[in-house]
Amino acid sequence: MQYFLQIVVTSLQSVSLAVFQPWFLLILYLVYWMYKKNYYLALQTALFVKGKIFEKMVQSLLTGILVGIGLSIVLIFLGIPMYFSEQMVFLLPIALVLSLFNFRYLCFSYAGGILGIFYFIARGLKSYGFGLPEIHLDIPGIIALVGILHLMEAWLVFAEGSRDSIPIVIKKDDSYAAAYLMQRYWPIPFSLLIMEFVTSIPQGMIETPEWWPIMKNIITPPNPELSLIYTVLPITAILGYGDIAVSQKPEVKSKKTAVSLMFYSSLLIVIAIMSPERLWLQFLGIFLMPLVHEIMIVGNQRKEKISKPLFTFPKKGVRILELKADGVAEKMGMKRGDIILRINGIEIENYAHMKVVLSNYHTFLWFDVLSADGEEKYFEYKAYPYGINDIGIVPLMEQAVKVFRLEDMENVGLFRILKK
Repeated sequence: MQYFLQIVVTSLQSVSLAVFQPWFLLILYLVYWMYKKNYYLALQTALFVKGKIFEKMVQSLLTGILVGIGLSIVLIFLGIPMYFSEQMVFLLPIALVLSLFNFRYLCFSYAGGILGIFYFIARGLKSYGFGLPEIHLDIPGIIALVGILHLMEAWLVFAEGSRDSIPIVIKKDDSYAAAYLMQRYWPIPFSLLIMEFVTSIPQGMIETPEWWPIMKNIITPPNPELSLIYTVLPITAILGYGDIAVSQKPEVKSKKTAVSLMFYSSLLIVIAIMSPERLWLQFLGIFLMPLVHEIMIVGNQRKEKISKPLFTFPKKGVRILELKADGVAEKMGMKRGDIILRINGIEIENYAHMKVVLSNYHTFLWFDVLSADGEEKYFEYKAYPYGINDIGIVPLMEQAVKVFRLEDMENVGLFRILKK
């Protein structure tokens, strides 16, 4: 128990230091840019935004810090270390450069894959006599780090991946449909367990169990006079989730994505634990790390392109694209994608007709609604004594303020945002 408490205290201290690093401030600014972009995107379609940028920033920051603390405790408690060489500092800069072209590349799976491939190329060239500088990279540690980060991402996506999804109108097969853009970002300050070689053991070391660490034999001392110790290093990462729900509800799609990420991260963690003495397994892990990640994303995008949209423009009635916060429709329990068929027994032709019906300021309203699952529902609302003429919805309309293409929404990078 004392061993676990020492780890918790060490993790809290290290995460606190990571929060005040320059990299963390840069990532916070990047997250702000992304939420600002989403803010104006929501204004283009829904003409209002649920929640302010500051509120979303605070929520992402607090969630990221809590996840970072949990990640640090797991890394240190299980003993998943990394040998932090000079070349390791390139992980985050590579990820940031890749994000200029597409935000899905703001991920250590791609940055770690690129760094690992350069390592194996340099190692191969040196074996043929090329005079290249020595490159020290802990490949199992990189694979483990990416695996654990994506395990954290899977939990975050499962818990809140669909929160604040942005409604957009798309045109597909010459018809209009609703889609929902899911974009969430979390700055993650955490502690990385680092291996170091020292001439003498410093004081204040934590006594660890015999089974610790779970990853052994990653590296051996360059000479027998040096001793191997493990320390913690405060570090910063960013986890992001970007997806578009067209053929499924956002909450359903985000949970399916989370399950896929859990399998992906579990595969990488198993490879990392088994690979310290197996060079071929290290190469396989570095190769699979970006490849499987890209296959999951591209395959998911292709499925959305060929699948039939879930929320299409109805022949009769009004399809709800979005609900205003604390509006009448939301209070009654209506959902995104529902179709308002009748109001007070009057069949609704379209949104213009619905506005005419509501212009009478009825003090009592009842609605016949068809849900996205095909279930007919009944709602009623009392508006004594003045009545209402607005139930607080954004309808799916053919004459939408802005219509988007799926291709444009799937391939967005910093270059494009800065250009705008």
